[in-house]
Amino acid sequence: MKTWKTLAAAMVALSLLTAACGSSSAATGGGPSGAPTSTSSGGSGGGVSVLTLSQANFSFSPGKISVKAGDAITVADTDPSTPHTFTIDGTSIDITNDGGTSQDVTIDLTPGTYEFYCRFHKSLGMKGTLVVK
Repeated sequence: MKTWKTLAAAMVALSLLTAACGSSSAATGGGPSGAPTSTSSGGSGGGVSVLTLSQANFSFSPGKISVKAGDAITVADTDPSTPHTFTIDGTSIDITNDGGTSQDVTIDLTPGTYEFYCRFHKSLGMKGTLVVK
């Protein structure tokens, strides 16, 4: 009987450990309202996010960001039903977030200044500036 109790306790502990380790939201800052965070192949996401860039009300916040080459950022669409992109011309960075989702993007670019924008809403002024150090 004692063996079964020990086995059951071990299984519960393993389940809790697996759930805690498998949660990408906790590891990367998560999406809005606990939405899962995924990694973008468009920027080959990786590493720990150094900042969150919000997409809401047809604008980015903050409108100007500075990162080191190789840093990861979280791009979070906080509009619940409006998709947005995070696009930088001349690079492989071009992700699409459905409303209420987020993605981590590694900014693996040569130092310099880049314009980022939403392909869907650029005409509405949805753009910003990225400085890579």
